[in-house]
Amino acid sequence: MTDINRLLVVDDQADILEFIATVAEFSGYRVATAQNAERAFSLLREFEPTLIMLDLQMPDMDGVELIRRLAVHGTRAPIVISSGMDSRVLASVEQLGLTQGLNMIGNMQKPLALPDLEALLASQLVNALEPTERDLKHGIEKGELTVYYQPQADLALDGSVPVVGVEALVRWNHPQLGLVLPDQFIGLAERTGLIGELTHFVLNDSLTQLANWRSQGLKLGLAVNLSPLLVKDLDFPDQLSEMMRARKLTNSDLTIEITETAALEDPALTRDILTRLRVKNFGLSLDDFGTGHSSLTQLYKMPFNELKIDRSLGMEMHSSAEARTITRSLIDLAHNLGLTVCTEGVEQAATVDFLREVRSNRIQGYWLARPMSAALVPDAIARIAQRTAPQAISA
Repeated sequence: MTDINRLLVVDDQADILEFIATVAEFSGYRVATAQNAERAFSLLREFEPTLIMLDLQMPDMDGVELIRRLAVHGTRAPIVISSGMDSRVLASVEQLGLTQGLNMIGNMQKPLALPDLEALLASQLVNALEPTERDLKHGIEKGELTVYYQPQADLALDGSVPVVGVEALVRWNHPQLGLVLPDQFIGLAERTGLIGELTHFVLNDSLTQLANWRSQGLKLGLAVNLSPLLVKDLDFPDQLSEMMRARKLTNSDLTIEITETAALEDPALTRDILTRLRVKNFGLSLDDFGTGHSSLTQLYKMPFNELKIDRSLGMEMHSSAEARTITRSLIDLAHNLGLTVCTEGVEQAATVDFLREVRSNRIQGYWLARPMSAALVPDAIARIAQRTAPQAISA
């Protein structure tokens, strides 16, 4: 993997450079290091890194300036901030990079912990067998794709946590790569024009499964993600209604999740399509809210009925007072605008307690269950009901 995984480390401390380089080379990276910005930009052109780690405090150019220059350069490689500065500064720089279109994937405080560094490097390794357009088209045609489902549950007033729906999440059973997660092929589908076929498969498969569950007496709602590239078809609301009618489902059984990106590309056209979906009683959720890209104006200019708080906040709530403060404010804002709230990334019991306190309507995350095949859903729901009954929680 060394030839295709290239790490550029920018830091003025020689011992830090040596430490990161040693760990990275052992993890499968070819490594280039720079102790100043001039050298970093020279390597950016010559080395073409697939991952960048940079310090904020450099002798010739601070990290904020460096981030700005990387944005002007059009850098596409994932970027990690490593610094001894406090977490708020790191978070602020990370958000600055995101707003300038950079692929900021996180930050690490010095002194760097070996397990954290190894985990980060492992998560960004590029497999030499990257899927291609031909692979994906073949996978769609040959039935290699499958839909997994992650439960969503209400935080009920009586203290229970009943599962009321599932989110459909596509997976690819690649013959060489094994189970491929959507982050590794959704972008490919969008770039190659296959996103329409992919979404059509997910909708068809998950709606058919929803109808099957109904016939078995299991009443659930369904949430499906819609790519921004597909919020351009004026016929889509009618086509979706026909898909529901063919399966004897009501439109209110389905919630379409879209990110703000979809709402911004062509606001007039998007408003037309989304409004027709709501007129036809489909649910409409603004996904990934709180990631730094979200605009408050979309909450009242577009006809959303749900706000979905991003998993990055949900995962930090148990340990971060700032994440809890932001979440509380977002939930208050949503409720004041007449929206319900679903919080993703819920992994800790303490997070559930906090979200109940601040009146999140719904939760989703590993605390309930991981995504699973359709066959496992009924038993999983039964186990969740037993585990989250008020008497079980109090015990």
